[in-house]
Amino acid sequence: MKKIYVIILIVTCAFTSSCSDSLLDIDNNNTVSTGNFWNSEEDINRGVIAVYNMFYKQGTWTRNIYTQMNGSADDGVSYAGWTELQEWSKFIYTNYNFDEVNTKIWGEHYKAIFRANQVLDHINDVPFSNEEKRNDLIGQTKFLRAFYYFYLTVLYEDVPLVLTTSSASDRPEQKKMDEIFVQIESDLKDAIEKLPVKREAANVGRITKGAAYALLGKMYMQAHRWDDARKCFEWLVDGDGKSLYELMDNYEANFRNDTENNKESVLEIQFSQLNNTGFDVDFDPNSNLGSQIAINHSPKGLGWNNLQARRWLIDYFKREKTVDGTNDLRLYYSLWYDDAATDFPEIDNHLIYGRTWDEDPTWGDQVFIKKYTSKLSGRETEFYWHDINFRLIRFSDVLLLYAEALNELSSTPSAKAVECMNRVRERAKLPKIENSTYYNGTLITSNKDAFREQIKIERALELNLECVRWIDLKRWGLDQQSVIDQYKQRDEDFKNFVVGKSYRMPIPQSEVDNNPNLQQNYPY
Repeated sequence: MKKIYVIILIVTCAFTSSCSDSLLDIDNNNTVSTGNFWNSEEDINRGVIAVYNMFYKQGTWTRNIYTQMNGSADDGVSYAGWTELQEWSKFIYTNYNFDEVNTKIWGEHYKAIFRANQVLDHINDVPFSNEEKRNDLIGQTKFLRAFYYFYLTVLYEDVPLVLTTSSASDRPEQKKMDEIFVQIESDLKDAIEKLPVKREAANVGRITKGAAYALLGKMYMQAHRWDDARKCFEWLVDGDGKSLYELMDNYEANFRNDTENNKESVLEIQFSQLNNTGFDVDFDPNSNLGSQIAINHSPKGLGWNNLQARRWLIDYFKREKTVDGTNDLRLYYSLWYDDAATDFPEIDNHLIYGRTWDEDPTWGDQVFIKKYTSKLSGRETEFYWHDINFRLIRFSDVLLLYAEALNELSSTPSAKAVECMNRVRERAKLPKIENSTYYNGTLITSNKDAFREQIKIERALELNLECVRWIDLKRWGLDQQSVIDQYKQRDEDFKNFVVGKSYRMPIPQSEVDNNPNLQQNYPY
């Protein structure tokens, strides 16, 4: 079931004395340095593994990015006991050098880019048994570099663009987001040319061509390059990737550890409990490979309770019944809340960590996140480290983005756009959108604006609390007070949102102070 079990490998820089002819300048063949490392195909492969290893950091996909991405969006809220931690998801940025979020997210994204640049700087100087293998590793590395730049633009927008191995004395120039997009596009187009369509069992978890198409399509969507995005998603839905991806019959299968790397998964982070050790230990070959999603989201006393769901999601799920007259099961598989037993009488077990809801009066009307937790396990707490893979891009996400792009390209919703929306709805056993009485399906299938608004609803329900909502909100626009006022009705944290400021995070002030070519995001 598990994939590539990543080991930590740090490719350290070689340090040389200012006196090059000194008798003290002796290579230590017992240590790894740039002078004795990048010499073989296996060295390059280890370097690529080191880039993958950056998934397992607090500032990337082990923990903190979930609180920040989901907490900033209107479907999540932080009630963390650490006040500064919860404030960062509420657009209250008092300390720009807050290590638990800002400096770790920034620093670890750039560490991943640094590792990728090392590989790319050396890979063409090393002999390979065949060029196909070299190109595959280039494709993986360029994808990963583009991936980290994409999330830097999502969070900060204008950032330094570094494309070669950097040193401590470098002062890279800050580039506008559009310039970063140009580089992301270049990297991903090259990755698409070089990556295989699918992986053999031994390499499941490594990047594929479909993942590169999907990420490139997402970038095009953020740039409102609708036709370019359409072409990317078309490859996945109707083109050469058509036979590779499909919706799972059971929505829950996307969040369990026994149904990983399934046909709905386009891009997936491979988590494991192989090493239940500490994290951020760069030189430990047995560093942790798990995530802390579950304990991060669990109720107080059972976990850290750093992130919860907004209650409007429950109301939205319950607005429309399935064709069987029941509530949408996606609600049951997404959230724990007080009325779940009433809303889903057909399901026998409504335990939350081995307890009924009424057993803990402190829970009240709170809404806890069920995705990526040991649902109905009977355990009283979550593991400190978890092994449930995180599905970064699901095929349902692709279908809805494809529908959105197609809609933006036509005067009225196309048949293909409606079909893509319906594939997601029908998996949830909802009526086809044209047959929906609650949402006035006739209007939605004939009116471009109405279809766009329905896409926003469908994405909220299908992809809630999966680190995509903040990306969606930015694409749909956060530059009008009237829009922010609508979000306030669902998420009171948007009372702190300042138009023209809060749509991006402040850069760590320490980075600005140390680099004269870097300016703080205005008007921070």
